Amino acid sequence: QAAAMAPSGPTALAQPLLAKGGARRGGAAAAAAGVGATSTAAVAASIVAFIGTGISQPLLMSAVRLAGLGDTTCQLYMMPYYIGMACTGLFALHMRWRTLPLHRCVYIAVGGIMAQNLNYAGNMLAGSGIFSVIYASVTIWNAAFARLFLKKVMTTGQWCAIFVVFAGLVIVEIGAHSDGSRALLGAGMVAVGSIGHALSHVLSEALSSSQGSRAVIIPAQINCCIQGLTACFLVGLWQCTYTVSHLEKLVEPARDAGTTLPHALRLMTGLAVGNFIHAGTFFHLLTNIGAVSLGVLKGVQAAIVFSLAHVMYCSRDSSQCITPTKGLALLLVVSGVTGYVFATRAASRAAAVAAKKRDAKTDC
Repeated sequence: QAAAMAPSGPTALAQPLLAKGGARRGGAAAAAAGVGATSTAAVAASIVAFIGTGISQPLLMSAVRLAGLGDTTCQLYMMPYYIGMACTGLFALHMRWRTLPLHRCVYIAVGGIMAQNLNYAGNMLAGSGIFSVIYASVTIWNAAFARLFLKKVMTTGQWCAIFVVFAGLVIVEIGAHSDGSRALLGAGMVAVGSIGHALSHVLSEALSSSQGSRAVIIPAQINCCIQGLTACFLVGLWQCTYTVSHLEKLVEPARDAGTTLPHALRLMTGLAVGNFIHAGTFFHLLTNIGAVSLGVLKGVQAAIVFSLAHVMYCSRDSSQCITPTKGLALLLVVSGVTGYVFATRAASRAAAVAAKKRDAKTDC
């Protein structure tokens, strides 16, 4: 491409000295442009993969439920989820692990397991549509915990956005109540799980960022991998003790649903691969486009999951159907999350301008 068209090798050496210097400068600029284009393409591909896997995960969970494999006590579906999470360590094979305080990741993992198990158990009970709406509020909870721990003042725009999200959550709970006690319980579990998951995100960010007074920073990929391995160990113990002794809770519903072993393996493999891609692209996008843009992507993801759940599962599960109440809740939550991330961006820019003005006065 452009970089390949720059003079190099014998062609460049055969030119006069002045032209040779210009070719070098032109070649460097073209190479930089080529790198920029590659980086842009990588970010675009990561966005597509991030949204795609974020959409597929809750929908796959609904498929697991309809296949008779969604018992919320056996939690067979959580093992492939955490295997995919643990595989993010493949992105950090070139790093040194032994010198890092990895026990801190283990502590966070214990709380994260409880939160994520609540999220996906709630997904099994309430359906992908309700799950996607409530889980979109994780962005708000992330910000709330970050503000709490960092003692930062929130702007009026941010508070208004949070109020809108809370209104949407109240409405979705009302909509879940109309779907029956099962859906209402699931919605409550997702709400509590979202708060817990947000807390684990903030604590993980504290370990993997340069903020704070910690002398050792744990790379995000390693942090995620250790948490995934910890979860695999704990969930594996549960599978080997409780699940193995209660296989009838999985075998009989699966048989009634007509689920074959190859189909069950495809579902579990899809969960593992999807979460691996989702986690890997998350770290890449966090570095390249920032948390603000990721918040917007979460809102887009929630809207698409909500719509696809209706198309794919409404005829088989009434809790997946779009209703006016759920539609209003989705609109409020997505609008609130999007409004919050833009209010945060505006506040950051205002703070930067104020800092420049203070620096200018100091120089004078």
